[in-house]
Amino acid sequence: MADLHRRSRRILMLRLQFIESYSAPFAPSGADGDAFVVLSGSILEQRNGRKVEPIFRVTIQNPGIVGWMPAALRYAILWEQRTEDVAPVLLARGRLVPLPTGMAGATIELTFRCLPPSSDDVVKSAANLLRISEAFDYDPDAELVDRLDAEYYDPLFFGAAADDDYEGVLVARPEIWRWDRQTLEVSRTHIVDSDVIHDIGFNGVGDPPALSVTNPPKPISRIRLSAAWTQTAKGRQTVSENSSVTTFTWEDFQNTFPQPGTSIGSNTGWTVGESEIVDVSDSTPVSLTISGSKFGSASGGTVKLLPKYIEFRIAAAFDYQQQREEMLEILMPSGLQELPEEDDQTETMEQPTLQALNVDPSTPEWQYEDPDTLERMHYDVGYEVLANGSAWSCVTEHDATEDFTVREIDDGPVLWERREKRAPMKDSKSARYFDLPRGVRSVRHAVLRLYRSVLERSQCAETTFEVPWMVGRSITTADSCRIAHRRLPGGEVTGKVTSVELVMEQGGRRSAKISIVSVPGTGTIVPAPGEGQFQTGDVVYSTSYRGVTEPVNAAALAAQSPRIFEFENIWSEQASAANGSSDPVAVIGANPTRLRIAFNPLREEDTLRRRMTVTCLPPSLPKQLNLRPDIGA
Repeated sequence: MADLHRRSRRILMLRLQFIESYSAPFAPSGADGDAFVVLSGSILEQRNGRKVEPIFRVTIQNPGIVGWMPAALRYAILWEQRTEDVAPVLLARGRLVPLPTGMAGATIELTFRCLPPSSDDVVKSAANLLRISEAFDYDPDAELVDRLDAEYYDPLFFGAAADDDYEGVLVARPEIWRWDRQTLEVSRTHIVDSDVIHDIGFNGVGDPPALSVTNPPKPISRIRLSAAWTQTAKGRQTVSENSSVTTFTWEDFQNTFPQPGTSIGSNTGWTVGESEIVDVSDSTPVSLTISGSKFGSASGGTVKLLPKYIEFRIAAAFDYQQQREEMLEILMPSGLQELPEEDDQTETMEQPTLQALNVDPSTPEWQYEDPDTLERMHYDVGYEVLANGSAWSCVTEHDATEDFTVREIDDGPVLWERREKRAPMKDSKSARYFDLPRGVRSVRHAVLRLYRSVLERSQCAETTFEVPWMVGRSITTADSCRIAHRRLPGGEVTGKVTSVELVMEQGGRRSAKISIVSVPGTGTIVPAPGEGQFQTGDVVYSTSYRGVTEPVNAAALAAQSPRIFEFENIWSEQASAANGSSDPVAVIGANPTRLRIAFNPLREEDTLRRRMTVTCLPPSLPKQLNLRPDIGA
């Protein structure tokens, strides 16, 4: 009892005080009516997935008819002042949720979440600042600092609802979202590194710490990434500029001249794109010998026939499509100390498939109303949308019209201006993706996703311990701790804080339980890339890419020459056949002039797959715990 009494006397005040707004300055007041005496309580700040959302609970005496919450106030601060404190200390602030139960008892328990109003909107806005769209002019050869944000986020890995997933934006960043339990501000904190390290040492730890090592990464971790698209080449070429032919059958030539849309061959992918008879003029008369009894005494004489000189233009059109897929395997060895191996040496961490390469994945579709709130959309200048198969930028601030329209009324202001779509695959004729500059961004994003997964799994050593209250109340999940104890491997451990649990029991006893996670790495530094190596973030890697199979050179179709471009029965051939015949006109008519065009068929095959490999160097991981002091690791 004497010890308990001494502990109780050390607490001068522990109060819950409702405040006017969530961001009200810290102005503690212990006067009656300004704050409630807290009988007991707890604060929990814990990593959960890619976020930290602290909560606190307090038990107070039931004020009964007076009421326990001032009208319209939902936010409160929890503070204390001990004999060691020269002034009151803010422990946490938060929003009351939900309403308490058992409100007719002697005491009531209140729960508060350390989040500001509209916290989802706040963190989504912060996340949107990290979304680097297709508008970014990505240069894979730029300095790392100038391109890293674009490699941390690639729109091709995210669906249409990506803006609602603020945790997903960190899938390649080694960070988590953290709400500050005292300011209710959101920030990002590294999952391993910290600006603040609490060096607790030997004396600050109470009972022996609990250490467990679970689920380290396998010796090899990998991601299998796939990109599928339809390689297309559609266009028109000029087969012949100002081509011409001289023929006696000029009317027939005009009547049978190929028209636009006519197939060139059967299922070849080639058609007539454009055709035009430019001019028809008289050529030089030709004398032909006639013979035969029907000509009587004129047999052996000559007749003159007039050929025509025809000028024309003709252009062929091509339409080529080929299904393609690139399958990329990214391998990353473990950078941990030597650990007992399992039978399964390789683990597939993720198998993402990229979004369509030929559409703009980062520009939203135009909408009349917000699908969540059902309120009419408001568009500010500069807002970009997709509508009617095109991309648009808002040039006049306005509320959404009933249907998408460039201007609301005929003489009204222009609302939208067309812009170029920002498709990742800018050239639809391309037979490759991952080794194009835009594809390099996708590769590096996938490497960083894998690195984050490996880094998080490398925090496989969890240590839980208690520290003195005055130390524990200042620790947050943005910090790291170093502790020492004779029962720890190597005698000490450093790690990132993942949980802070502060417990205030009725009667004055206080406890602070801390959990940290540590990386048993080797402590090597990040190497500089050598010849044939590349770097993104803290990862150095090399590539091994197979060549591209191209049954058709799609990029060269516009300039491809026809396999056959020739005439049959031009005027000289017609004259030679008719000369000396009994009926020159009939002979010429039976041998009309024809234009023959043929191209090599555009051969479309089943899906062409290309397999590729990226091999990373072992990541440089900190040596926060020595699991093998027996071998001098």
